Amino acid sequence: MRITTEGDVLTIELVSRINSGNVGEVEAEIMAALDAADVSRVVFDASNLVYISSAGLRVIMKVLKRVGNVTLMEASPEVYNVFEMTGLTQMMDVRRAMRTVSVDGLPMIGAGANGKVYRLDEERIIKTYNPISNPPEKIMREKQTARQAFIAGVPSALSFDVVRVGDGYGIVYEMIDSLTLGEVIARNPDRLEEYATRMANLLKQLHATEFAPGTLPDARESLHTWVDIAERSGYYAADVIDAAHKLVDSIPPRNTFVHGDFHPGNIMVTSDDEFLLIDMGDASQGDPLIDMLASYQIMRVIADHPGGAERYMGLSSEQSIRVWDTFVRTYYGTSDPAQLEAIERRVRFYMILRSMPGVTFSEVIAQDKRKSYADFLSKVLLEGMAHRGQGMPDAAPPVDAAPRM
Repeated sequence: MRITTEGDVLTIELVSRINSGNVGEVEAEIMAALDAADVSRVVFDASNLVYISSAGLRVIMKVLKRVGNVTLMEASPEVYNVFEMTGLTQMMDVRRAMRTVSVDGLPMIGAGANGKVYRLDEERIIKTYNPISNPPEKIMREKQTARQAFIAGVPSALSFDVVRVGDGYGIVYEMIDSLTLGEVIARNPDRLEEYATRMANLLKQLHATEFAPGTLPDARESLHTWVDIAERSGYYAADVIDAAHKLVDSIPPRNTFVHGDFHPGNIMVTSDDEFLLIDMGDASQGDPLIDMLASYQIMRVIADHPGGAERYMGLSSEQSIRVWDTFVRTYYGTSDPAQLEAIERRVRFYMILRSMPGVTFSEVIAQDKRKSYADFLSKVLLEGMAHRGQGMPDAAPPVDAAPRM
């Protein structure tokens, strides 16, 4: 069995058959993993499981009794029927196997830090996810969050089902005869400022939407996850990782809706010229600053690299920067250069949290540049935190001198 830990979740990939011949070995390995890890949730991956005996079910029940929060994913119809007949589906979360979808040959209509969006057919799109930073549990949570956001009035596309895509996963959304906002701006460059203004007003509308405490995940959780991914890369010293987690914790909690990956590639424009959100992977509740980090990273930082804006949003670099400039002026209600510079300096500093894991999987960082880029981010983070003391940094050393990727 393959057993991995992600935060407080222990994931166990079950073997093909669990019966009297191997159940003792299986139980010993599972219990040893539980003893070694401090987890509050266990996820069993049953994608390879074809048979489980009553003895195997008793092992599952022992884990359920010990942890309390157990999910079994990718159950075949036969395995699901066993769990249903024994009543375990009423005691724990048992999910049927996902269907597999291929994106080979499909047109890509958008991309972001979490993954890519493809046009599946005339009525549906599929959002695929980077498997490094998006375990199955996170993707299932997105589908649930998308439903909650839709019910709360957040303008978003309907999500249908979670599917397997190669080595990772994806969510199928309704298409609604639409293009991404990036595609629309590229086709109507004379309306760029109009659409950028509407985009900013949409984000202000989202940030005026509040949920009851605990309805959605804490927005800081995703940032802590980014830091955890950065730590596993091996490029950052312990004091840097500790400083990054402290920076996340310095962001005050709020109940404001946060999209988490807000940019023109994740906004669909319908035939009626309405805006709909399609990516709810990091939808949560928290400080609006967290939305600005993703927006700046996509519209401003990636736009500085050849082909980056076109790949992620369908825009030219110049168009992306113009969209950002109009977007940030509208959102903050100011055209004062000094105020805008202070805003951007603050955003750039906190954006380090999203940039740190890029040394592992970013497509725009050359392999031979990863170490120097990580060293640069470490230096800026430590200097910024030391300069601002224990308080919440309002500005930071500029990151414009970062090594070219």
